[in-house]
Amino acid sequence: MNVYLLLLIQLALLIEAQASIEEGQTLENYLWEQTKEIRQQALKANLIYGMKEKCLDPSEFGGYMVDDTVYCYEGSKSLKIAGQRSGDNVTLQNFLEMESVTWFGYWEWLNEIWHINNTEGVRLGEEASAYMNHIRNVAENEMPVYTILALTPCARLWPWLGQQLGSGTNNFGLYTSWVETNLVPGSTGYMEYQQHVQWAYEEGLVTVEKALEIYTTSMQFEVEFFNSVERCEPSQCNS
Repeated sequence: MNVYLLLLIQLALLIEAQASIEEGQTLENYLWEQTKEIRQQALKANLIYGMKEKCLDPSEFGGYMVDDTVYCYEGSKSLKIAGQRSGDNVTLQNFLEMESVTWFGYWEWLNEIWHINNTEGVRLGEEASAYMNHIRNVAENEMPVYTILALTPCARLWPWLGQQLGSGTNNFGLYTSWVETNLVPGSTGYMEYQQHVQWAYEEGLVTVEKALEIYTTSMQFEVEFFNSVERCEPSQCNS
């Protein structure tokens, strides 16, 4: 992945984000609107496109899922690290620790499906590795609540993608079950993340500038991770 290109994209978005947060608008909703162009890129990204057109190579999908399994494991560790750095904020600490357990559950479920005994033996793709490093850097060096913010784009983007694709209604061939399980239009799990971020913002613990930087980077990494699979052509489809 071209890191310099990513930084330029971030800078362009930060410059573009001139509008202030409107009265009654949450910080996360503001960040969501500021990253709408990246959201559209995600909709057109290779993984999503391949599922929509039913031409995604199963081997490419398998590679993505192995990386995603490790992502869940590393995400659990990052949440735990952030929780341990929460000091006397018991509410935030408990939430981060519970989320760490939840993410570890994702890891346990996926490693059974993909036969992964440990993460050390997995040769991660560059995009997945960079995404995990971004989350870990936030967990280790920023206010703990920023770790929740860094994970929010994924939590909100996937249901939105499901809505755009018609998850639960349309046929995606081999990937119908995966789409209906993972890209669920009615999922509102991100809203609990949003509540913690909003509280921190109102308490002056989170700034718009830092939040936009972290949120934008996570959203861009979602696109890069989706694009880590090879793009397929609809002519390769088996309906």
